[in-house]
Amino acid sequence: MVDDAIVMIENIVRHVEGGEKPMAAALKGAKQIGFTIVSLSVSLVAVFIPLLFMTGIVGRLFANLRSR
Repeated sequence: MVDDAIVMIENIVRHVEGGEKPMAAALKGAKQIGFTIVSLSVSLVAVFIPLLFMTGIVGRLFANLRSR
């Protein structure tokens, strides 16, 4: 998730350095890579969901982390 934020900020900064106003640069940058950021986030969630249903030592570890 941190990497996604860095990519978004770098894209916005690129537009600002190109002479656009910050708000316009943010909107343009979000339009350009917004779908990619959302799809990466959804795929990360999909990968880690099975960890919630694991049994054994690893499952207990994640259950303890979840309850905090």
